[in-house]
Amino acid sequence: MFDKLKPKRTETQSPAVQLSADNWTDEQKHAIARCSGQALSELEHILRDDSWPRAWWTRMLNYLQLKQEDLAAQPMTLEHAKSMLSSDKRDVRIEVLVDFLAVSLDLDEAAKEKQEKTNMTYDARARRFFFVLAHVLELTPMEVTAVERSVAQQMYFALQESREGDKDPNLEDRAQLMQASSQKAMEASNKKKTTMRWIATGAGVIGGGALIALTGGLAAPMLAPLLAGITGATFFATAGGVALVTSVFGLTGGGLAGWKMHRRNRGLQELGFQQILNDADLPPIPTLQCTVCVSGFILDDKSETMTPWEQSFARSKNYNDIFCMQYETDALMDLGAAFQKFVRNQALRYAGVEVAKQTALKAFFAAVALPATLMKLADVLDNPWQIAADRSRKAGEVLADILEERVQGNRPCSLVGYSCGCLVIWSCLKELYARGHKDLIDHVVLMGAPVSCGDEATQEWQDCLSVVSGRCINCYTDEDWVLAFVYRMHSMDSDVAGLKPVKNVPRVENIRLELEGHTSYRDAVPGIMDQIGFA
Repeated sequence: MFDKLKPKRTETQSPAVQLSADNWTDEQKHAIARCSGQALSELEHILRDDSWPRAWWTRMLNYLQLKQEDLAAQPMTLEHAKSMLSSDKRDVRIEVLVDFLAVSLDLDEAAKEKQEKTNMTYDARARRFFFVLAHVLELTPMEVTAVERSVAQQMYFALQESREGDKDPNLEDRAQLMQASSQKAMEASNKKKTTMRWIATGAGVIGGGALIALTGGLAAPMLAPLLAGITGATFFATAGGVALVTSVFGLTGGGLAGWKMHRRNRGLQELGFQQILNDADLPPIPTLQCTVCVSGFILDDKSETMTPWEQSFARSKNYNDIFCMQYETDALMDLGAAFQKFVRNQALRYAGVEVAKQTALKAFFAAVALPATLMKLADVLDNPWQIAADRSRKAGEVLADILEERVQGNRPCSLVGYSCGCLVIWSCLKELYARGHKDLIDHVVLMGAPVSCGDEATQEWQDCLSVVSGRCINCYTDEDWVLAFVYRMHSMDSDVAGLKPVKNVPRVENIRLELEGHTSYRDAVPGIMDQIGFA
């Protein structure tokens, strides 16, 4: 299943990727097409208004050297196709993922020579296809992320090697080349360390202990052979190879972490990103996916733009580049202080008990006039909330600009946030929909979202979800008095995503949380990420 892919050494430039298609039988190619067609059909409800599925199907058939009429002439059941690809003699399922990943990254030079340029990229739609295909092939999501990570590491180290310009011609094996490259990277970035603490579990694994440890270890040692011989080293020494890798990972200009707002943008004074790293002393090795996390208020310290997410993604940061968005932190601190003052107020507690006697939040929203004791507290929240909400929506528009410009690279991006962070995400999704971008966003997670979800908002939800290829998760609690109050001050709408499930939009996963209130989200984020299987 994990046979080595040997590099081709010729006098001319080697192809970008040495792949497995030439080793597949005609029947296996038909089986691959059958399983791929099944995966695309399961994506139809997401991509029905998009031309991408047809373009991707054509791209795969060309790569497999098949025609539509070939498949029609030789129909194959799904079960037979799956058995053909996972037989004891030769399990090619991982090879299929590697090859198709290379196709989406435009690394299959041989295939490109046989057809016009397709401009296919590994975007959010392609990534969703891979996970559905893996499910059809009875592979696990972790095997997909391991393949992603292996290929990403291979590309990155090949790029680093090409920049060194001093390759040893005696190193015929690609794994040895990568080992030498990783050794140089460690020596350059870790001079202060007296021991190579990484070398602990990598002995005997292709790439060596240094490579495996430097990158945090592969998900499974048996996947390590994928690192050997996939990519032709000479390709990455070319201008095209360098441009490809830097564009995929967003390395030009420093990517998201290097992005700075040099002047006021849409009235904002502050907006930037900070990456959660495995080791601050080591250069991060990019992955084929990234996630932007957005904290929606600050209770104690500005570090809260990062701290809730560091624990949440402690396990997944090896195969997912995690960036924390930092914007208008003074306004978010003012909002957090207002939240705390509000929830500690005795008048609120008394009023809350009285309203609770009238079936709690339902009666609270139904009331024509709010209790006088609560209205006295309006000034505590009103101004800080309006400022933070306005800045958050504007920050979402800037985030849409950044993603549209591919600052994050040509790779899928997920968005996760709580409270006003959801307004950032929602504003971003609306902008991307208005601009027609359906290829950028993988998953979206909203926690305590101050976003309308009534019948009149159904179309807006459907529009926003049309630019999301993966999961859309709405986490809510019906005990959130803070969100209920700030929303009720400005709207008679009682349908708020942070307080109840989103109905009439089947793709939304609604998760009811057991939280004491809105200010609990900061500390609850790690548990929520585990609960929804997103960490």
